[in-house]
Amino acid sequence: MKHNDIHDSDYLENTDRKNDKGEELNRRQFIQVGTAFGTTGIALGISTISGKKREIFTKIAKASSVKEKDEFPVTITDTCKQMNQKYTIFSRMLWDEELFLKMKERGKVSDREPMENEMGWTPLDRALSAASWAIDHRFSTESENGQPNSPTYEWEGHVNRKRIQFKDSDDANKKVKKAARFLGASLVGIADYDPLWTYNPLLIQKLEMEGSHDGPPEFDLIPPEFPFEPKSVVVMAIEMDYKAIALSPSSIQGAATGLGYSRMSAVGLSVATFIRELGYKAFACGNDVSLSIPYAIAAGLGELGRNGMLVTRDFGPRVRLVKVFTELEIKPDRPNLFGAWDFCQSCKRCAESCPSEAISFDDEPTLEGKTISNNPGVLKWYIDPEKCIQFWEENGSCCANCITSCPFNKPAMWHHQLITGITALPFAPFHSVMAKMDKIFGYGDIYDMKGNGSFWEED
Repeated sequence: MKHNDIHDSDYLENTDRKNDKGEELNRRQFIQVGTAFGTTGIALGISTISGKKREIFTKIAKASSVKEKDEFPVTITDTCKQMNQKYTIFSRMLWDEELFLKMKERGKVSDREPMENEMGWTPLDRALSAASWAIDHRFSTESENGQPNSPTYEWEGHVNRKRIQFKDSDDANKKVKKAARFLGASLVGIADYDPLWTYNPLLIQKLEMEGSHDGPPEFDLIPPEFPFEPKSVVVMAIEMDYKAIALSPSSIQGAATGLGYSRMSAVGLSVATFIRELGYKAFACGNDVSLSIPYAIAAGLGELGRNGMLVTRDFGPRVRLVKVFTELEIKPDRPNLFGAWDFCQSCKRCAESCPSEAISFDDEPTLEGKTISNNPGVLKWYIDPEKCIQFWEENGSCCANCITSCPFNKPAMWHHQLITGITALPFAPFHSVMAKMDKIFGYGDIYDMKGNGSFWEED
């Protein structure tokens, strides 16, 4: 896919609809939906029933309540081992010369200067993006790329000598989660520490010896030897701005992502400090130190999606994850299932919207990854991170099409309630129908140049 093709106006208007041919809801499908929901099924899309919406969706919510599970709800085989951080896609930029040179070539293709007045990439848009990343870049240097032990994510910090005693681990659960929400977490849950999800070894870039234009930077590999033995993990999701993320893949969407990372730094440090002031050792981590999604699933924040991301009931995949490792024993929460995994099996909206074709269209998940940046042994839909990162380089900004297009991404309004309500009902054949209805309602569009153009005019 050429850079100019990506931003051609006709292409932009039609990309998200390129797979729609033959997929419009036909008369028979509308009848199926109507049969499933009674006479309200079709009426849900009509604004004149606004007075009855609350009653309708209360009934749906009761029928599709979240199911808690004691065991981890993702199949993990013996072939799943601790991942060497060296093989994560961002870390490979420090040593994989073939990928490094390929990315440099992609960067040359993506010359944004002549297009600086294009909607979504104007100097105003770029300034917003730079501002959103400011806290992360200043105080969590390179943590978004996996570098551990940055100032906000430092492993050692002042710990109060006087230790506060909780009634029990359940009391600690309630108090710590209350504090996390107060300090800015959109969602919070507790998981037991599991070394399987810790990178081993960790990769540390030698920042004082940054690589020249002739090759990648240098790095060290170190064992994950923390200053204390973690017992519990506080897992927090940070919601990203819906309207800005919807303008993917542009600098404005990049600003929403950057602000998410900056808020991760602030919330993570704040919660780690709270626990330290209680007399217990703790440190926060973002993309560094360990995988985040397994902990989020274990802590009951959501399910694993086709796009390789955590899908939450409230925000879909429109979240960033930050964790706090601590020696404090906190009662763990249990995984919550609301039907996202089953919905992903037939939806495929993220795969349709991925400009790099990095997301699988396969009906069934697999145990094998596509590249060395995948950690095999987990039953899931593996994405191709090499294709994904190469598009980022060509695009001149990160991409969130797989977030924007997800039906779970929508705000907490009746359209969202409809999608989240249907997922746990015993109408699996209608999942694909609901994904198509999501398009009809006008949600999940990508390359929204009109939206990029009007962003600065809205209150």
